[in-house]
Amino acid sequence: MKPTLAGLTNLTGWGTRAVMWLYFVTIAALALSTTGGIREPWRVIIAIALFAVLTLAATLDGGDRLSLPVTLLAVVVGPINALLLAWQLPYVGYNSWFVGAGTTTLFLLCLRGRIAYAWIGFGVLSAVILAWGATSFVTVAGAGTMLARQGLVVVVGTMFALGLRRTIREIDTLTAAATERAATEAARLAETTERARRHAELAETVAPLLERIASGAPISVDDRRDFAVAEAELRDSLRARGLRTPVVIDAVRSARRRGVDVVLLDDSNAETPDDQLEAFAQLVADTLHDSIDGRVTARLLPAGRPVLGTVVADGTTYSKHEVPRA
Repeated sequence: MKPTLAGLTNLTGWGTRAVMWLYFVTIAALALSTTGGIREPWRVIIAIALFAVLTLAATLDGGDRLSLPVTLLAVVVGPINALLLAWQLPYVGYNSWFVGAGTTTLFLLCLRGRIAYAWIGFGVLSAVILAWGATSFVTVAGAGTMLARQGLVVVVGTMFALGLRRTIREIDTLTAAATERAATEAARLAETTERARRHAELAETVAPLLERIASGAPISVDDRRDFAVAEAELRDSLRARGLRTPVVIDAVRSARRRGVDVVLLDDSNAETPDDQLEAFAQLVADTLHDSIDGRVTARLLPAGRPVLGTVVADGTTYSKHEVPRA
Protein backbone atom coordinates (compact mmCIF):
# COMPACT_ATOMS: atom_id res chain seq x y z
CA MET A 1 0.00 0.00 0.00
CA LYS A 2 1.30 3.44 -0.90
CA PRO A 3 2.11 5.54 2.21
CA THR A 4 0.29 8.84 2.70
CA LEU A 5 0.92 11.84 4.90
CA ALA A 6 -2.22 11.22 6.93
CA GLY A 7 -1.37 7.56 7.15
CA LEU A 8 2.17 8.16 8.44
CA THR A 9 0.91 10.52 11.15
CA ASN A 10 -2.35 8.62 11.81
CA LEU A 11 -4.34 11.85 11.45
CA THR A 12 -7.57 10.00 10.73
CA GLY A 13 -7.36 7.50 13.59
CA TRP A 14 -9.33 7.43 16.80
CA GLY A 15 -6.38 8.73 18.80
CA THR A 16 -6.18 11.91 16.75
CA ARG A 17 -9.94 12.38 16.89
CA ALA A 18 -9.86 12.08 20.67
CA VAL A 19 -7.10 14.70 20.86
CA MET A 20 -9.10 17.07 18.64
CA TRP A 21 -12.18 16.79 20.83
CA LEU A 22 -10.07 17.18 23.98
CA TYR A 23 -8.66 20.37 22.48
CA PHE A 24 -12.17 21.58 21.67
CA VAL A 25 -13.33 20.93 25.26
CA THR A 26 -10.30 22.80 26.58
CA ILE A 27 -10.91 25.77 24.28
CA ALA A 28 -14.63 25.81 25.08
CA ALA A 29 -13.90 25.81 28.82
CA LEU A 30 -11.36 28.61 28.38
CA ALA A 31 -13.83 30.65 26.31
CA LEU A 32 -16.64 30.27 28.83
CA SER A 33 -14.34 31.17 31.73
CA THR A 34 -13.16 34.41 30.13
CA THR A 35 -16.48 36.05 29.24
CA GLY A 36 -16.07 38.72 31.91
CA GLY A 37 -16.27 42.18 30.43
CA ILE A 38 -17.66 41.02 27.08
CA ARG A 39 -20.68 43.12 26.27
CA GLU A 40 -22.50 40.46 24.28
CA PRO A 41 -21.66 36.99 25.72
CA TRP A 42 -23.91 35.26 23.18
CA ARG A 43 -21.16 35.86 20.64
CA VAL A 44 -18.94 33.47 22.61
CA ILE A 45 -21.60 30.75 22.34
CA ILE A 46 -21.78 31.21 18.56
CA ALA A 47 -17.98 31.07 18.27
CA ILE A 48 -17.84 27.86 20.32
CA ALA A 49 -20.63 26.36 18.21
CA LEU A 50 -18.75 27.17 14.98
CA PHE A 51 -15.61 25.61 16.39
CA ALA A 52 -17.62 22.52 17.39
CA VAL A 53 -19.05 22.18 13.87
CA LEU A 54 -15.54 22.42 12.42
CA THR A 55 -14.19 19.83 14.87
CA LEU A 56 -17.01 17.44 14.05
CA ALA A 57 -16.54 17.88 10.30
CA ALA A 58 -12.78 17.35 10.55
CA THR A 59 -13.11 14.19 12.64
CA LEU A 60 -15.74 12.72 10.31
CA ASP A 61 -13.62 13.39 7.22
CA GLY A 62 -11.62 10.18 6.90
CA GLY A 63 -9.77 10.98 3.68
CA ASP A 64 -5.99 11.29 3.59
CA ARG A 65 -6.49 14.80 2.23
CA LEU A 66 -9.11 16.99 3.88
CA SER A 67 -12.10 17.49 1.60
CA LEU A 68 -12.65 20.91 0.03
CA PRO A 69 -15.88 21.76 1.95
CA VAL A 70 -14.24 21.02 5.31
CA THR A 71 -11.12 22.90 4.17
CA LEU A 72 -13.12 26.01 3.31
CA LEU A 73 -14.94 25.76 6.65
CA ALA A 74 -11.57 25.64 8.45
CA VAL A 75 -10.38 28.67 6.48
CA VAL A 76 -13.35 30.88 7.44
CA VAL A 77 -14.11 29.80 11.04
CA GLY A 78 -11.04 31.54 12.48
CA PRO A 79 -11.69 34.93 10.83
CA ILE A 80 -15.43 34.74 11.61
CA ASN A 81 -14.76 34.08 15.29
CA ALA A 82 -12.26 36.95 15.30
CA LEU A 83 -14.90 39.28 13.81
CA LEU A 84 -17.41 38.09 16.42
CA LEU A 85 -15.21 38.53 19.50
CA ALA A 86 -12.16 40.74 18.88
CA TRP A 87 -13.90 44.13 19.32
CA GLN A 88 -15.75 42.77 22.38
CA LEU A 89 -12.61 42.29 24.48
CA PRO A 90 -11.91 44.82 27.26
CA TYR A 91 -8.34 43.53 27.51
CA VAL A 92 -6.12 40.97 25.77
CA GLY A 93 -5.31 37.73 27.55
CA TYR A 94 -6.79 34.24 27.59
CA ASN A 95 -9.98 35.78 26.26
CA SER A 96 -8.28 36.01 22.84
CA TRP A 97 -8.40 32.21 22.58
CA PHE A 98 -9.98 32.45 19.14
CA VAL A 99 -6.67 33.54 17.60
CA GLY A 100 -4.81 30.46 18.83
CA ALA A 101 -7.72 28.17 17.96
CA GLY A 102 -7.76 29.59 14.45
CA THR A 103 -4.04 29.01 13.83
CA THR A 104 -4.23 25.52 15.37
CA THR A 105 -6.94 24.75 12.84
CA LEU A 106 -4.64 25.98 10.07
CA PHE A 107 -1.87 23.74 11.45
CA LEU A 108 -4.23 20.78 10.96
CA LEU A 109 -4.93 21.95 7.40
CA CYS A 110 -1.21 21.76 6.64
CA LEU A 111 -0.99 18.22 7.94
CA ARG A 112 -4.07 17.14 6.00
CA GLY A 113 -2.59 18.25 2.67
CA ARG A 114 -4.05 21.77 2.39
CA ILE A 115 -0.98 23.98 2.88
CA ALA A 116 -2.03 26.67 0.38
CA TYR A 117 -5.48 27.00 1.96
CA ALA A 118 -3.88 27.21 5.40
CA TRP A 119 -1.87 30.24 4.36
CA ILE A 120 -4.91 31.80 2.72
CA GLY A 121 -6.76 31.34 6.00
CA PHE A 122 -3.87 32.85 7.94
CA GLY A 123 -3.85 35.82 5.56
CA VAL A 124 -7.57 36.47 6.12
CA LEU A 125 -7.19 36.02 9.89
CA SER A 126 -4.22 38.39 9.89
CA ALA A 127 -6.24 41.02 8.04
CA VAL A 128 -8.99 40.86 10.70
CA ILE A 129 -6.51 40.97 13.60
CA LEU A 130 -4.60 43.91 12.12
CA ALA A 131 -7.87 45.77 11.51
CA TRP A 132 -8.76 45.09 15.15
CA GLY A 133 -5.39 46.43 16.29
CA ALA A 134 -5.72 49.54 14.17
CA THR A 135 -9.16 50.40 15.56
CA SER A 136 -8.73 49.46 19.23
CA PHE A 137 -6.45 49.76 22.23
CA VAL A 138 -4.48 46.74 20.95
CA THR A 139 -2.66 48.84 18.30
CA VAL A 140 -1.22 47.59 15.05
CA ALA A 141 2.09 46.78 16.75
CA GLY A 142 0.36 44.65 19.37
CA ALA A 143 -1.68 42.86 16.72
CA GLY A 144 1.49 42.28 14.67
CA THR A 145 3.26 40.77 17.67
CA MET A 146 0.30 38.48 18.28
CA LEU A 147 0.29 37.35 14.65
CA ALA A 148 4.06 36.80 14.63
CA ARG A 149 3.73 34.34 17.51
CA GLN A 150 0.76 32.57 15.96
CA GLY A 151 2.30 32.53 12.50
CA LEU A 152 5.04 30.27 13.80
CA VAL A 153 2.38 27.60 14.32
CA VAL A 154 1.49 27.68 10.62
CA VAL A 155 5.19 27.76 9.65
CA VAL A 156 5.86 24.67 11.77
CA GLY A 157 2.84 22.92 10.28
CA THR A 158 4.03 23.74 6.77
CA MET A 159 7.58 22.55 7.38
CA PHE A 160 6.34 19.39 9.07
CA ALA A 161 3.99 18.59 6.19
CA LEU A 162 6.65 19.27 3.55
CA GLY A 163 9.14 17.11 5.43
CA LEU A 164 6.65 14.27 5.60
CA ARG A 165 5.93 14.61 1.89
CA ARG A 166 9.64 14.29 1.18
CA THR A 167 9.73 11.21 3.39
CA ILE A 168 6.78 9.74 1.49
CA ARG A 169 8.56 10.30 -1.84
CA GLU A 170 11.66 8.57 -0.48
CA ILE A 171 9.54 5.66 0.77
CA ASP A 172 7.88 5.42 -2.65
CA THR A 173 11.32 5.30 -4.30
CA LEU A 174 12.57 2.63 -1.92
CA THR A 175 9.36 0.62 -2.32
CA ALA A 176 9.59 0.77 -6.11
CA ALA A 177 13.23 -0.32 -5.99
CA ALA A 178 12.40 -3.18 -3.61
CA THR A 179 9.49 -4.26 -5.81
CA GLU A 180 11.72 -4.23 -8.88
CA ARG A 181 14.37 -6.28 -7.08
CA ALA A 182 11.75 -8.75 -5.89
CA ALA A 183 10.36 -9.10 -9.42
CA THR A 184 13.86 -9.65 -10.81
CA GLU A 185 14.61 -12.26 -8.16
CA ALA A 186 11.28 -13.98 -8.80
CA ALA A 187 11.97 -14.09 -12.54
CA ARG A 188 15.46 -15.43 -11.94
CA LEU A 189 14.11 -18.07 -9.54
CA ALA A 190 11.40 -19.06 -12.00
CA GLU A 191 14.01 -19.35 -14.76
CA THR A 192 16.23 -21.49 -12.55
CA THR A 193 13.32 -23.68 -11.50
CA GLU A 194 12.21 -24.13 -15.11
CA ARG A 195 15.75 -25.00 -16.19
CA ALA A 196 16.06 -27.56 -13.39
CA ARG A 197 12.71 -29.09 -14.30
CA ARG A 198 13.68 -29.33 -17.98
CA HIS A 199 16.97 -30.94 -17.03
CA ALA A 200 15.11 -33.45 -14.87
CA GLU A 201 12.75 -34.28 -17.75
CA LEU A 202 15.66 -34.76 -20.13
CA ALA A 203 17.49 -36.90 -17.62
CA GLU A 204 14.40 -39.07 -17.28
CA THR A 205 13.51 -39.47 -20.96
CA VAL A 206 16.54 -38.74 -23.13
CA ALA A 207 19.56 -39.62 -21.02
CA PRO A 208 18.82 -43.37 -20.84
CA LEU A 209 18.36 -43.49 -24.63
CA LEU A 210 21.59 -41.63 -25.25
CA GLU A 211 23.39 -44.02 -22.94
CA ARG A 212 21.90 -46.93 -24.88
CA ILE A 213 23.17 -45.43 -28.15
CA ALA A 214 26.60 -44.70 -26.64
CA SER A 215 26.93 -48.26 -25.40
CA GLY A 216 27.33 -49.51 -28.99
CA ALA A 217 24.74 -52.25 -28.53
CA PRO A 218 22.59 -53.12 -31.56
CA ILE A 219 19.48 -50.90 -31.93
CA SER A 220 16.31 -52.96 -31.84
CA VAL A 221 12.83 -52.18 -33.09
CA ASP A 222 11.74 -51.48 -29.52
CA ASP A 223 14.67 -49.09 -29.14
CA ARG A 224 13.63 -47.20 -32.24
CA ARG A 225 10.10 -46.95 -30.90
CA ASP A 226 11.43 -45.58 -27.60
CA PHE A 227 13.53 -43.05 -29.53
CA ALA A 228 10.44 -41.90 -31.44
CA VAL A 229 8.41 -41.61 -28.21
CA ALA A 230 11.17 -39.55 -26.56
CA GLU A 231 11.37 -37.25 -29.59
CA ALA A 232 7.61 -36.73 -29.49
CA GLU A 233 7.76 -35.94 -25.77
CA LEU A 234 10.37 -33.29 -26.46
CA ARG A 235 8.01 -31.72 -28.99
CA ASP A 236 5.21 -31.86 -26.41
CA SER A 237 7.41 -29.99 -23.92
CA LEU A 238 7.64 -27.12 -26.40
CA ARG A 239 4.14 -27.12 -27.92
CA ALA A 240 1.97 -28.26 -25.02
CA ARG A 241 3.41 -27.09 -21.72
CA GLY A 242 -0.06 -26.83 -20.16
CA LEU A 243 -0.72 -30.52 -20.82
CA ARG A 244 2.51 -31.78 -19.29
CA THR A 245 0.80 -33.32 -16.28
CA PRO A 246 1.68 -36.77 -14.91
CA VAL A 247 -1.64 -38.34 -15.92
CA VAL A 248 -1.33 -37.06 -19.52
CA ILE A 249 2.39 -37.90 -19.82
CA ASP A 250 1.81 -41.52 -18.76
CA ALA A 251 -1.23 -41.94 -21.02
CA VAL A 252 0.54 -40.37 -24.02
CA ARG A 253 3.65 -42.50 -23.56
CA SER A 254 1.58 -45.68 -23.34
CA ALA A 255 -0.54 -44.76 -26.40
CA ARG A 256 2.50 -43.95 -28.56
CA ARG A 257 4.09 -47.23 -27.68
CA ARG A 258 0.89 -48.91 -28.91
CA GLY A 259 1.28 -47.11 -32.23
CA VAL A 260 -1.22 -44.27 -31.68
CA ASP A 261 -0.20 -40.93 -33.23
CA VAL A 262 -0.68 -38.33 -30.46
CA VAL A 263 -0.64 -34.58 -31.07
CA LEU A 264 -0.75 -32.22 -28.09
CA LEU A 265 -1.18 -28.46 -28.51
CA ASP A 266 -1.43 -25.68 -25.93
CA ASP A 267 -2.69 -22.42 -27.48
CA SER A 268 -4.22 -21.08 -24.27
CA ASN A 269 -1.71 -18.18 -23.93
CA ALA A 270 -2.70 -17.91 -20.25
CA GLU A 271 -2.73 -19.83 -17.02
CA THR A 272 -5.62 -22.31 -16.95
CA PRO A 273 -7.25 -22.75 -13.53
CA ASP A 274 -6.01 -25.93 -11.87
CA ASP A 275 -9.46 -27.53 -11.48
CA GLN A 276 -10.35 -26.99 -15.16
CA LEU A 277 -6.92 -28.19 -16.33
CA GLU A 278 -7.17 -31.30 -14.17
CA ALA A 279 -10.58 -32.19 -15.62
CA PHE A 280 -9.37 -31.64 -19.20
CA ALA A 281 -6.19 -33.67 -18.57
CA GLN A 282 -8.28 -36.57 -17.27
CA LEU A 283 -10.44 -36.45 -20.42
CA VAL A 284 -7.31 -36.57 -22.59
CA ALA A 285 -5.97 -39.53 -20.61
CA ASP A 286 -9.28 -41.43 -20.83
CA THR A 287 -9.47 -40.88 -24.60
CA LEU A 288 -5.89 -42.12 -25.05
CA HIS A 289 -6.53 -45.21 -22.96
CA ASP A 290 -9.50 -46.07 -25.20
CA SER A 291 -7.60 -45.52 -28.47
CA ILE A 292 -5.86 -48.44 -30.15
CA ASP A 293 -4.85 -46.83 -33.45
CA GLY A 294 -5.14 -43.69 -35.58
CA ARG A 295 -4.51 -40.21 -34.22
CA VAL A 296 -5.58 -38.42 -31.05
CA THR A 297 -5.35 -34.63 -31.03
CA ALA A 298 -5.78 -32.69 -27.78
CA ARG A 299 -5.70 -28.90 -27.84
CA LEU A 300 -6.13 -26.18 -25.25
CA LEU A 301 -7.82 -23.26 -27.03
CA PRO A 302 -6.86 -19.57 -26.69
CA ALA A 303 -8.20 -17.66 -23.73
CA GLY A 304 -11.47 -15.81 -24.32
CA ARG A 305 -13.18 -18.58 -26.23
CA PRO A 306 -16.22 -20.34 -24.74
CA VAL A 307 -14.52 -23.74 -25.18
CA LEU A 308 -11.56 -24.61 -22.97
CA GLY A 309 -10.23 -27.38 -25.19
CA THR A 310 -11.00 -30.17 -27.64
CA VAL A 311 -10.02 -33.83 -27.81
CA VAL A 312 -10.46 -35.65 -31.16
CA ALA A 313 -9.82 -39.38 -31.64
CA ASP A 314 -9.69 -40.39 -35.30
CA GLY A 315 -9.04 -44.11 -35.66
CA THR A 316 -11.05 -47.30 -35.73
CA THR A 317 -13.56 -45.33 -33.75
CA TYR A 318 -14.11 -41.58 -34.01
CA SER A 319 -14.93 -39.29 -31.12
CA LYS A 320 -14.78 -35.58 -30.46
CA HIS A 321 -15.11 -33.89 -27.10
CA GLU A 322 -15.35 -30.18 -26.36
CA VAL A 323 -14.90 -28.96 -22.82
CA PRO A 324 -16.70 -25.65 -22.11
CA ARG A 325 -14.82 -23.00 -20.17
CA ALA A 326 -16.10 -22.55 -16.64
